[in-house]
Amino acid sequence: MPPSDESSTKRGHNPLLGLDIERLEAEMETYHQWLDEHADEAYIVAEKARKLGYDLKEHVEIPRAADLAGRTEKLLVEYLEGYEVADDIRKLLAEHDRETTSIMMAQSVARGFREQGHDLITAIDVGLRVGLAVLTEAVLVAPLEGISEVRLLNNVDGSQFVSVHFAGPIRAAGGTAQALAVLIADMIRRELNIGHYQPTDPEVERVKEEFGLYRGNLQYRPSPAEIDEIVRACPIMINGESTERIECSGYGRVRNIDEPRIRGGVLLVIGEGMCLKAPKIQKHTERLQVPGWDFISKFASKGKSDDNDGGESQFKSRKVPMITKFMKDIIAGRPVFGAPLQPGGFRLRYGRARPSGLAAASTNTASMLAMDDFITIGTQMKIERPGKACAITPSDDTDGPWVVLRDGRFLRLDDAKSYTAIGSKVGSVWDNGELVLGYGEFMENNKKLVPAGYSNDWWASDLLEELNSEDAVAEFASIIEQPRTSFPNGIPGIHPEDAEDPGQQHITRRKWHVFLAACTVNWDQCKLLAHRFKTSIPAPHNPWFLDLPIEWVPSVLELIDQSTIEPFGISNTPLPETEEHLQAMPLPEKRQLRIRDGVRNWSPEMMDRLRPERLDNLAEFEIPGPNLKPLTPIFAKEMPEAWAYVQHGLAKGAAMILGLRHHHDGDDLVITTGWPALLEGFGYSFEGEKPLRIVDAKTRFEERIHQLKQSQITLTEERERLEVLRQARATVRIAAETNARQRGLGIAETDEVGRQAAAQVPNPGPADPKLYLAAQIHEDDHIVDGILLQVRKISDLRWEHAAPVRIGCRMGRPEKAAPRVMNPMTHALFPIDLNGGNQRLLANAANKQSIRVQMGRRTCKKCGKESPFILCHHRLVDSDGHERVGETCGGRTKMRESDNKKRRRRGEIQTVRLDTMIEDARIRLGIDRIPRQVKCMKQIASRDQTPEAIEKGLLRAKHKLPVFRDGTVRFDMSDVPITHFTPREVGVPWQTLESLGYANDCEGNPLQNDEQMLEIFPQDFIVSKNACDFFVRTAQFIDELLVRYYGMEPYYNVNTADDLVGHLICALAPHTSGGVLSRIIGWADCSGGYAHPLFHAAKRRNCDGDEDAIMLLMDGLLNFSREILPANRGGLMDAPLVLTTRLNPTEVDKEALNVDSGWFYSRDFYETTLSQPHPKECAERMDFVERRLGSVAAVRGYGYTHDCHSIDQGPALCAYKTLDTMIDKMNGQLDLGHRLRAVDVRTVASSVVRSHFLPDLRGNLNAYARQKIRCLKCAHSYRRMPVAGNCIQPKKETGRGLTSVGVQKSEGGLCGGNLALTVSEGAVRKYIKVTKHVMATYGVDVYTKQNVEWLSDSADSLFNNDRAKQLSLSDFL
Repeated sequence: MPPSDESSTKRGHNPLLGLDIERLEAEMETYHQWLDEHADEAYIVAEKARKLGYDLKEHVEIPRAADLAGRTEKLLVEYLEGYEVADDIRKLLAEHDRETTSIMMAQSVARGFREQGHDLITAIDVGLRVGLAVLTEAVLVAPLEGISEVRLLNNVDGSQFVSVHFAGPIRAAGGTAQALAVLIADMIRRELNIGHYQPTDPEVERVKEEFGLYRGNLQYRPSPAEIDEIVRACPIMINGESTERIECSGYGRVRNIDEPRIRGGVLLVIGEGMCLKAPKIQKHTERLQVPGWDFISKFASKGKSDDNDGGESQFKSRKVPMITKFMKDIIAGRPVFGAPLQPGGFRLRYGRARPSGLAAASTNTASMLAMDDFITIGTQMKIERPGKACAITPSDDTDGPWVVLRDGRFLRLDDAKSYTAIGSKVGSVWDNGELVLGYGEFMENNKKLVPAGYSNDWWASDLLEELNSEDAVAEFASIIEQPRTSFPNGIPGIHPEDAEDPGQQHITRRKWHVFLAACTVNWDQCKLLAHRFKTSIPAPHNPWFLDLPIEWVPSVLELIDQSTIEPFGISNTPLPETEEHLQAMPLPEKRQLRIRDGVRNWSPEMMDRLRPERLDNLAEFEIPGPNLKPLTPIFAKEMPEAWAYVQHGLAKGAAMILGLRHHHDGDDLVITTGWPALLEGFGYSFEGEKPLRIVDAKTRFEERIHQLKQSQITLTEERERLEVLRQARATVRIAAETNARQRGLGIAETDEVGRQAAAQVPNPGPADPKLYLAAQIHEDDHIVDGILLQVRKISDLRWEHAAPVRIGCRMGRPEKAAPRVMNPMTHALFPIDLNGGNQRLLANAANKQSIRVQMGRRTCKKCGKESPFILCHHRLVDSDGHERVGETCGGRTKMRESDNKKRRRRGEIQTVRLDTMIEDARIRLGIDRIPRQVKCMKQIASRDQTPEAIEKGLLRAKHKLPVFRDGTVRFDMSDVPITHFTPREVGVPWQTLESLGYANDCEGNPLQNDEQMLEIFPQDFIVSKNACDFFVRTAQFIDELLVRYYGMEPYYNVNTADDLVGHLICALAPHTSGGVLSRIIGWADCSGGYAHPLFHAAKRRNCDGDEDAIMLLMDGLLNFSREILPANRGGLMDAPLVLTTRLNPTEVDKEALNVDSGWFYSRDFYETTLSQPHPKECAERMDFVERRLGSVAAVRGYGYTHDCHSIDQGPALCAYKTLDTMIDKMNGQLDLGHRLRAVDVRTVASSVVRSHFLPDLRGNLNAYARQKIRCLKCAHSYRRMPVAGNCIQPKKETGRGLTSVGVQKSEGGLCGGNLALTVSEGAVRKYIKVTKHVMATYGVDVYTKQNVEWLSDSADSLFNNDRAKQLSLSDFL
């Protein structure tokens, strides 16, 4: 157990200790100055180009903002109409938190607008949007499009109330912002003296019906009673746009609600906002003393229970709760790596590797390879705890996987080269290795800490506190047989608060911890250190005692009695040659333990066999090894680890379960590592040639087994009694509810009647409460501690669990590093309708000379003629009246006013002479010919429907660059965090980095070589190497655009990727509308974009497997325009409406404030985890970002606990992307599952069939029956087949012949194109074959099997003629 002397007294931690604040502040000031200067330079160039008038706006349309206040003002510029809010926001943020500021600003703006003479609706609308913008850091589109409108409606009594109409984009704001938006609207209502909402019964019932019909994903679905309470009590009407096709039939036409269709925004705000985030709302309503919100307290307290209920004798389990949510919806081709808490899965190791944090986790690169490359850098893993998912990054300071080779060797592989050397010989992956997750992840996800395993990190922290004098250090040096001069300076055990220089002492402790964690000691040294310094036994001398079933122990003790001890290396048979590059771990002891005939009749083919569904009768198997078997199971129906026993026998199986490295020598099992600890724990002395029993462990274990069996009898009796009671109460409840329904009571009343009736059935309690409580405790202790309880009594050493918690996980999304490509791919935001053919090629459309297309009607300010383009396209004419090729009017055009102001799009069908326009553009650009493939759009979805200049599209096509809908060129890559890197890792010489401001390494030493560790600046970005060529081409496109189109000097002058280092970029998340300024500082050979955790948070992202886009800054400044964004709902999302130039840690997503920033965890932390407390209980003793706010340490001076050799070390691509077909992916998924000890492959196969294949088959059958018919010529779609059998749409103008000179085609021509189905038979049948293969190989339950067969027969019936069956000759033979 942990030591309990004065040295273990819990003391706080100052996170600023050891930091050179003055140096860090100077570096940040220089860094910000560099960013500002280069951003200014870029904006000056872009403004100069824009002022030429060649773009939709004559100014740069991405305004800069240094803080939240500035972003809010610029994001809502169209709503504020010059009303200044930035200064007021800054003042309030200096005194209050963001939520309070949002409420106060909303009231202030609404009041200010009212005082300026605006109507009530406008005042409420603008105030609400300002409040919501402050809440969402002013980077989301929610303030613009999440609220479609605000209305003032009337209650039945004639009083007014506020109705807030929420739209789909409110989802991006998150539940807290959704709920607080309702509270903000109520505060504004009170400020402006408007009445509260008084809903009618139909309005309440309408919301209930919508929840019942909604098929989308909601994190929480409130019950009808909860919906009734919220809608009736909420002082604001939560209203919204219709978002779904499904209509409400019961309460479709209701006052104050426009349409009968489902309103998705309403359900989001009530379900995920008001219900889930009730505690946060309650905090503000109580602090601000807001009346009318008492109802929210019921939801805030939901799920909380009084710990004192049930009296002092109430049993409280110590078990780590199992979380199975991540196992739902397993997708075909994406493997499961471990079931919840299952032995063999990833072992939890607390810490933060330098390329992790903010929901990212790290594992050994060898573990990535052991998962058959299904995970690599940036791959998303769905995990059991603490959050829902994480992105994977590498860490070398962790244990790799334990594997069983086909020659019988059992060993651990800690590096990629070793795994590659023997990967083909791996028969089973027995243990996945370690997964590094930080304390901050548990804090962020509001999850209790779980017990830590006794790793080298904990061992180092133990020693750190005990080495509190020079004598202790000297004794430590003597034990590990190393000179004191090889140690770091100083005495590590002195607490910084007790030292003369606390900062220097913290640095001393940090260096000592690194040294101690890397120490390798043999068993003798380990034992001496444990006695002298009260440490537990670290790996590899700490077997996985928890995993060994107590039923196995008596037979294992017999094996030990029969074993012999001999010098290491003795072999009766020739040993196989060691593979090149193989470095097997752990390193062997000086002697080895031999178990005679321990693997007799062992065969590697047993690892290829599929585990039977049931293992009730083990007699039918030939068990390898000695004729010993475990006892009958105590708590389970099946013997624990029965399949390991069948495959490997008791001797080898026990060695593997305990994690003891071994190999085969003929029929003998030779254990080379960990056996001294095993013998020590079981009470043996091993100085001689045979183990000598010095403690009667057998009797102790037999007594414990008897105790557990008696406990099981007591528990079984009580559980049977409770089951009888449950059935009796259920019978009474059903009868009472039936009677209540017959009396016409409502749903809520009926439930209450049933509950009261069931409560009348008495529960007499256990026959012997004390005996039952004792039995519960014994069972719980057995599950939590296993045989370690007995080991602690047998041995006088301190023992902690080596692997108390495994993290269940499965593959989520694969990593991504690819250009952002619209579907279909486009080079030019220029509409050509169907004139370009199926590929929408500009050249095909130009062949028709003139085309008819929908564009905005604009008038040239210079010549007065109509032209749909930004610049007038009409050619000048000479004195003879001939057009001058290449010479156009070039005057700026102005959009004509539309008669219908409510139209979403104002374009009209008009004729455009395309061939001459393209020729003129080519001449203006000075290029010989237009690119062969210039892909355009069918139509533009913007409000004015004015295209961008065609010259831009021509140059993009020349450089083979796709364009996004906002006019920019983007590259997507998975988000991965990093705080430290070396010049070598990013492929940039240290001299270049020094010129970019990296003058010192993280220790404060001058930068002088490529191996020094640097701390990344918060707005620097390490780009995926996959983007090198893409951004080189983009930079060349921008330079050519500046030179040929704008007539200016080139900006980038780039030839290679190295030339891009130091240039500015803009990063943007898809669900936001605010970009973040960044700088390229290097390249990583992976699919992830590495950046500071705070930088990802500034985009309102974490690193759980999502991907974001980056673009060259000059590309955005020149080519982005609000005028070409789609006019539909959500069109403003994923657009850089504002650019954040300065990263403020208090204004980013709060998740980043929980990122670990310390260099190591204290002994106190590890000991605290054993009681599974909430992370807040030890927050004052931890080092994370929130505790650093108010100083430069919030962005610089971070630490990390685990290192890696290279941040891009891992498979190039995950196997999900390299395997071609779904059958290949599925086979890979199940083959891997078969080899992983932590996975039941039958369960995976069954789950894939149920959650993926069956819904897909049902959906495709549905889609086939409801599909449309499409014309192959004009692409028009029909709900039903036309009687004519071909397309009956009016024929499109061709632009050839007389039409080119204005002669109109006669009416009546039809398209006549062939028609085709939009859903094919192959799309319906695509998974049937693989589903049947999976069922035949792995088996599924009867219900699932019958479901598949029924759907398969349905597909056959749909596509095959039941009456006409095609026969072959063999059918008649």
